[in-house]
Amino acid sequence: MRGTFKAELNANEAEALMRRVSGQGGFQSLLRSLQRNFDRKTSTVTLTGDQIEKINRYAQQYGQGGFEDRLDGIRRNLPRLLK
Repeated sequence: MRGTFKAELNANEAEALMRRVSGQGGFQSLLRSLQRNFDRKTSTVTLTGDQIEKINRYAQQYGQGGFEDRLDGIRRNLPRLLK
């Protein structure tokens, strides 16, 4: 998947995404990269195709949980890309 995509988050989704990240694993690295791409003024996160593929992979492999719930807003915005 190529290009960039934008996902607008509501206040709760933005708060969940922007919570402090602890640890050094792959999912934590993904969260940090998404946080860097988050624009607080517009409440929009810009995603690369690679990030979307990782989000999809984590959702399929690990299901819902503490970290995965932090991506709900992004996943809500991109249903056609995350099937």
